[in-house]
Amino acid sequence: MSKQITFEEIKGNPYFWYMYIKWFRGFDDKNELNLDEAMEAIDIDQNQVQQWEEDFFAEISDENVKLIAGKLNDEMSFRIEFQEYEIVFFLNETYIGNLGGHFEAWFLTWQELLAFEKHPLLFMLLLPMTGIEQHQIEDAKALIAKHLKIIPKFEKEAAYITYCILNGLIMDDGFLNHNEIGTINIQNHSARNVEKYPRYSDDVKKLNIELNKFIKH
Repeated sequence: MSKQITFEEIKGNPYFWYMYIKWFRGFDDKNELNLDEAMEAIDIDQNQVQQWEEDFFAEISDENVKLIAGKLNDEMSFRIEFQEYEIVFFLNETYIGNLGGHFEAWFLTWQELLAFEKHPLLFMLLLPMTGIEQHQIEDAKALIAKHLKIIPKFEKEAAYITYCILNGLIMDDGFLNHNEIGTINIQNHSARNVEKYPRYSDDVKKLNIELNKFIKH
């Protein structure tokens, strides 16, 4: 059994976004803080945050998940599942990664993420599955901060939280084009690294075609 979460429930909900962003892999390298620690700089009632998070996950189990999902057009659908110990991401029913103890991320390119921005909230929802290359850092910094400033309670610390988030998205190596598969990378813990994780090759090839169609619309 699953429970659908609507955009209306999370739009402008600082407790949801505080909980959600804490799962990102970001960090403050200058002060040696993980993102969940860095986010304590945000002026928000921590007791209410904790209570909201406990209530959100209270009904979640192996048999019951909460999800945000939808069909964007004929080429693309998305599903984000909140499970007991991880958040799992799918595009067109194809697994692209997860946030949790055995995370896999850096799947989407910056250009692919931008194609989702025209749909409400999806930029921030899919951001943790994105890989940022060195030449994209300044553009990403500006756009992430813009989205964070919209969230109540986040505006004052938007630049700092953006900095921490970006630290977790920047790739060691960028994306590559594979003659047979299309866009891949060689990043550890990425389902798009088909050389290290060949079991994902067919899914990545299929999704590359679908993402290319989606970007053009």
